[in-house]
Amino acid sequence: MVQSVGHVSGAHINPAVTFAFLIGSQMSLFRAIFYIAAQLLGAVAGAAVLYGVTPAAIRGNLALNTLHPGVSLGQATTVEIFLTLQFVLCIFATYDERRNGRLGSVSLAIGFSLTLGHLFGLYYTGAGMNPARSFAPAVLTRNFTNHWVYWVGPIIGGALGGLIYDFILFPRMRGLSERLSILKGARPAEPEGQQEATGEPIELKTQSL
Repeated sequence: MVQSVGHVSGAHINPAVTFAFLIGSQMSLFRAIFYIAAQLLGAVAGAAVLYGVTPAAIRGNLALNTLHPGVSLGQATTVEIFLTLQFVLCIFATYDERRNGRLGSVSLAIGFSLTLGHLFGLYYTGAGMNPARSFAPAVLTRNFTNHWVYWVGPIIGGALGGLIYDFILFPRMRGLSERLSILKGARPAEPEGQQEATGEPIELKTQSL
């Protein structure tokens, strides 16, 4: 999906990613709200279709994210924080329009990062990493047990990943007034038509309204 529609919307597909872009002043608050609403609606719609076309005998709980036995709420939240932190850090680093000589595939790097999170977290929390993905099966199965973990963990992890990249690893030199202007949608996060040193158009940008 990043490869297919990244140039259209940035292909966040994840409220934690959108929140990270928001606090990094890379999109407006108005756009972020609509992104998150679209992500939740899309997740529920997709899960509803899956629910409808899957025979009841094998439907199960629609891969509802649940804590594995012996994993405490604190442990689960911590796992979700670090899983999402590394994921969002990868997204910020690969999406960054300031990078020159970008090597390899952005979408493939993000895919590997997501896979890494699942390989590590699957047997702890089911590897949520995306509140929309966790929200959809919870709605359809009406099971919200410990559901807050799959919001709090990814949101904190996403925010930390974005802040670490934008303020420590590769700081964006923006003043407070400029950041507030972007958040209010008064100016775009990046100039229209900005290009890399190679002359190729920047892909996967997130622009404010």
